[in-house]
Amino acid sequence: MDYATVVDQAVKQFYAAGNNEAHTWLLQVQASPEAWTFVWQLLDPSKSWEVQFFAATTLHAKISKQWDEVPKNEYPALQERLLNSIKQSNTPKFVLSKLCQALAAFLAHSNSDLESKDKEKSLVEELIEILPYDSPPALELLLRVLSSIPGEFERRQGIRRTKVRDGLVSSWYKTTWLLQQVFATCNPSVQENDNTLYVLGIECALSWLKIGQLPLEITGQIYHYLLVAASHYAPIRENSHDDNTSSWEIVQDCLIMIVTHPELHKRPQTLWEWARSLVTMARQHNEKYFCEILTAIGEAHSRTFLLALAGEGDETQKWTSEGLIELLLECSEQGGRYPTEETRSCIPFGFWFSLQDDLGTVDPPLENRALVALKPIYARLANALLRKSTLPSSQSESGDADERELFRCYRQDAADTLDYCYRVLGQDLLVLLGQRLSQPLGNSQKWTDVESTLHAFEALADRVGTEETHYIPALMDLVVSHIPYDLYPGEVLACACSTMGAYAEWIGEHPDPWLERVLHLVTLGLMRGSVTAPRASMALKDITRECGSHLAPFAPSILGTIGRTLPNVTSEGGEGQRLMYAAGKLLNTLPTAEEQLTHLDATLGLCIMKIQELLKQPLFVARVAVTNQLKMATMFFSTLECPIGKAVLDGLLPIFNQIIVHPEWSQDNATLEAMHSCAQRSLSSLLHPETDARPLLTILSTSYKNWPHPAALNLLSQLVLLFGRDPDNIIGPVFADLSSITLGGIKACQSVHGDLSDWSDLMEAYLGLLAQICKKNAGMLLQVPDQIPDMLRCGMTYLMLPEAGAAKAAGSFLTHAIMQSPHLQTFIQPIGQELVFVILQCVGGEVPRNSLEPHAEVLLALNKTCSEWILQWLRTALESQSGPAANNSDKEIFMRNVLRERISKRRLCDVLKDFSLKCRQQTIGL
Repeated sequence: MDYATVVDQAVKQFYAAGNNEAHTWLLQVQASPEAWTFVWQLLDPSKSWEVQFFAATTLHAKISKQWDEVPKNEYPALQERLLNSIKQSNTPKFVLSKLCQALAAFLAHSNSDLESKDKEKSLVEELIEILPYDSPPALELLLRVLSSIPGEFERRQGIRRTKVRDGLVSSWYKTTWLLQQVFATCNPSVQENDNTLYVLGIECALSWLKIGQLPLEITGQIYHYLLVAASHYAPIRENSHDDNTSSWEIVQDCLIMIVTHPELHKRPQTLWEWARSLVTMARQHNEKYFCEILTAIGEAHSRTFLLALAGEGDETQKWTSEGLIELLLECSEQGGRYPTEETRSCIPFGFWFSLQDDLGTVDPPLENRALVALKPIYARLANALLRKSTLPSSQSESGDADERELFRCYRQDAADTLDYCYRVLGQDLLVLLGQRLSQPLGNSQKWTDVESTLHAFEALADRVGTEETHYIPALMDLVVSHIPYDLYPGEVLACACSTMGAYAEWIGEHPDPWLERVLHLVTLGLMRGSVTAPRASMALKDITRECGSHLAPFAPSILGTIGRTLPNVTSEGGEGQRLMYAAGKLLNTLPTAEEQLTHLDATLGLCIMKIQELLKQPLFVARVAVTNQLKMATMFFSTLECPIGKAVLDGLLPIFNQIIVHPEWSQDNATLEAMHSCAQRSLSSLLHPETDARPLLTILSTSYKNWPHPAALNLLSQLVLLFGRDPDNIIGPVFADLSSITLGGIKACQSVHGDLSDWSDLMEAYLGLLAQICKKNAGMLLQVPDQIPDMLRCGMTYLMLPEAGAAKAAGSFLTHAIMQSPHLQTFIQPIGQELVFVILQCVGGEVPRNSLEPHAEVLLALNKTCSEWILQWLRTALESQSGPAANNSDKEIFMRNVLRERISKRRLCDVLKDFSLKCRQQTIGL
């Protein structure tokens, strides 16, 4: 077969039509041994660029992945053919790059320099010998190959990384020597010069610097050359896309890697020299584009700069530190809206954090001097953030969806940074916020400034704490009394509500007169509309959580507001749940059950009416709304601590009954989960649950017979605890029925060879229920003795499945069943052999090694309670033909280790893991 011709045609066919079959065939040909032969014909200059590129890619792939196919005596010939191909004239650049990469891969595999420390020449010196740079084109080839060497060594297999690094480090000496020559002779500022070699030199530097932790004294030799390159390639204007952009990004990455070198802090003289030259260069050349490099060196050495700022060091160091901080302040302060008009003001955020964080590590008296030096810096920063974090005043300013998300993240970072500012400025920052809110606020155009000030005040809530009583009251007064919310868009009131929610704990400590005034503001937010209501409901939830003992005088009014707000709540979000949380907390403060009941219709009653209406609609239309209303009722139960729990449950029982008899709603998973969760939550609010919860038994039984659901079993688990000791045994028949249904479903699935994993969620709940019964009331299982063998086999089945939750529940049930001696002992002994065999199957490879904890738990229980049988069970299982694949010696050791361990599940689990590893190695022939 003439491979070259066929490959030529296949490549053209692939590029012309994107034929998948042609692509698959080309990959197969590329991996074939014949590729070493025909690839050279495809590199002929007469071939199309597509064919040449395929050939170059094939060469690189063969050398990288199938190097073992090349006999050692053919290394020189392969090197010679590679060099000849690279030196061909008129080769397209992208083909040339791939060929240079192939030569680098060849050197990575053939060169023994990295494995021998006594070699006289480094890898780079040998490369220069075979590719002498006696002309600009030759130097270009050398730089291209040199750039590829670190990456190719990174891909190389079979050599320890320490040797790879040692060899590359020794080659870095010669590489920097060569790069200095390139940078010195190829001046990019001379217009007639071709910058190709200069840019290749920068790219080469970056590829080597990515190795990381190269010797600093050698790397430093190219630092100033890279600074010069940065001055040349720095962008002239924002969002420029000229040819220099990519070169600037490369040079920037190089400088960042150098100034963040982990050893630089040990060389303070070098650090200050580099920092001074960097600050000087940035001031001279469009400083805002240097902010990433400045931030990198600032973050890496923030404490050093802070100490210099405080006066530790000479004037040059202080000047450098002040200059660095000034440049980064200017970056944070730059005009324009982020990110629609500028994208750089976000860069120094990490530096501002590091700088204030280091303040806590400085000892007196430097600490005081550092604080004095930082205060004006963070005051400027706070003012900049208050300005730049303002919301867009119109839709046209907000940008597209991606830009809006970027601004949201920026605003959160700004809020965090204002918290850092407070650590430096303290009460001065509160004064600044108060001054901004004290100005005449009648100009509706200034609403964004008001909102950003409120946003900043909110960001400081956790930092200020509850003990501040001088400035917070003044700010609170401004927020609740001074701002004309009716003149502003809803965003201002919404932010004010969020702010009051953030200070809920403070309000709880200082309720008079703030609680009443803040509740009035939050009420206004609830009634204002869809912009303000969600955040007002968040604030109300926080306030009712933190101020419970002071809410009684305001409860009737707020409950009335909640009742008026609930009808407008949408199905999306958690607004309704937050309101019902607050309603429950407020009801708790009312002194009598009669007063509580008077407000029930305006809260839970609205949920019940809404659900009744929704259940009349088609399932696909109303499902989300129904589950949301049920979740609201659940939240109501979660906060209710009063004697009206039975009345609340009685109101919901007709809804539950309506759901479980409906042909569609009774089989909807989301609805059933919400209903059962609501019923389960109701138990904690009942004064006499042993009688008040009895109607739930019929609902539970009917629902499960229609549609088995895990949440129903979770509810049953709680009811078993509640009614387990009931003398009338009302829970026993319900448990028997639900258990029988569950076991019958598993048997039916097994009979048709169905996938038991589809039942894993249900079985996790069922096996968890059985485990709890074994722990709390094992006698309940003995009421259904005919089901116990099936329960145990069900547990064994799910021990072998991959679903971790179900396997863990199975292990828990089996363990507690085994430990229930003598109650269940007569059921354990007949299945003991089978159970041990199942466990060893799992250990032998049926389940992952890191998932054997449930199996160790069960085996430990057998070891403790069945000592007279466990030895025989283990021996029989290990000797079985379908038992674990291990040699006899390993089996004997394993058996002794298992029998020895009767205390620690962790140690036994380690025994199982070790044996499992040996079984797997035996299976794959290691």
